[in-house]
Amino acid sequence: MTRIESPQIALSASVAEVSAAMNDWEVFGELLSSGPVTDFSASGNVCSFKVTGGVSIHLERVDAAVASSVLALKTVAPTPVKFSLDVVVSAEGAGSTCQVVCDAELNPFTRMMVEPALKGLFGQMSQALQSRF
Repeated sequence: MTRIESPQIALSASVAEVSAAMNDWEVFGELLSSGPVTDFSASGNVCSFKVTGGVSIHLERVDAAVASSVLALKTVAPTPVKFSLDVVVSAEGAGSTCQVVCDAELNPFTRMMVEPALKGLFGQMSQALQSRF
């Protein structure tokens, strides 16, 4: 299992505010669309989008494995790479801190190809969150 983490960022919003925003597919789509993502769509507990190179990612909401996770997602078919994604938010003073954490099942070859793209995507999500809050 390969762990990929975005930088931890400070937000001037409470955990509840960030949680409400992250669980709104429209907001989540806006955060992703600020980076290398196109064709975002969502319905029910599932969303999908394309990343640079035309790879389609399909994610489903799941119960959080991390206590401080405000949004937990895992890939579903036909996504070519299996991974889970947690948006972890902790109270910090009058605001909060946030980090995007991903655990991916990658072999060494796939890791070389996918890890930089996922790091860039999650870093972009963090920057978009920081700009929003």
